[in-house]
Amino acid sequence: MLQKYMFILIAVCIASTAAGSDLSRTAPHPSLSPLDVVKIVMNALQKNDEPSKNRGIAVTFNFASPANKNITGPIERFVNMVSGPVYGQMVDHLGVVYEKIKIKGDSASIDVIIKVVSGKFVGFRFLLTKQRDNEFDETWMTDSVTPIEVISS
Repeated sequence: MLQKYMFILIAVCIASTAAGSDLSRTAPHPSLSPLDVVKIVMNALQKNDEPSKNRGIAVTFNFASPANKNITGPIERFVNMVSGPVYGQMVDHLGVVYEKIKIKGDSASIDVIIKVVSGKFVGFRFLLTKQRDNEFDETWMTDSVTPIEVISS
């Protein structure tokens, strides 16, 4: 199983460098798919302090839905939460695999398996919705991210 993840991580790294220009965005846009949003967030978190301290977490906050921001904001609180024990392993991770991509109507779920600095693999499930009737109309944004169990053999 570990070899499978290593192969996939290499493939993802190659695919990420060949991705379209929309993946360089740092804020929501209607052209971005749910997977694009999660890739942007994970790429930003992987290089969290480039070009400035906690820029990756700030990009992640940009993609948080208004409902999510009501719970996790303001940005200072969000930085503390993402840097903390539950989500801190996402910051400066070594690689990511995207799995179980499910899109149904205006809802999406994407599992990410990341290799963390310690060499372990950990997982998170992103839940996203296409925004309606607000300033982000027609854009996909993150409603929640929860840890998931990763089983490897």
